[in-house]
Amino acid sequence: MSEPITVTLSVEEYRRLLVLTYLGEWMVNAVRKEPDPIYQGTASKVYSFTMGTALEDFTSYDRNEEDWGASDKLEGDAHPIIDEYDDKTFWEELTARLVERDLIAQHGERGMRSMREDQRIRASKPIAKAYSHEFEERGLDRLFVKE
Repeated sequence: MSEPITVTLSVEEYRRLLVLTYLGEWMVNAVRKEPDPIYQGTASKVYSFTMGTALEDFTSYDRNEEDWGASDKLEGDAHPIIDEYDDKTFWEELTARLVERDLIAQHGERGMRSMREDQRIRASKPIAKAYSHEFEERGLDRLFVKE
């Protein structure tokens, strides 16, 4: 067993640690059917240290599960960060996938894959710029699936 580590944090630093803990555990478990008990347990331990502090309203204890979790207040602080991340990565991933599709359509899969990285980047830039401009101006308004 490893030795325990003692960390001293200000209330504000601990509040940010709680948000980071929530975000990290959310990132690990949001796409799983069953939560990873190791990450969930570590998050619960971090949350448990709020008991008796100025931050105890950021967490809650579930007596049935004998587990500490995030309160609505903590979720309220964390979810705008998740929403911002999701929005940014959605547009970046959509653009990247459309650029790859278009490069394959122009050069064939073998041709695109055989490009050196600098060639692929040079070929991608104008396509990505056009998609970025389109999405900034119109969002998804003109994006349709052809039958």
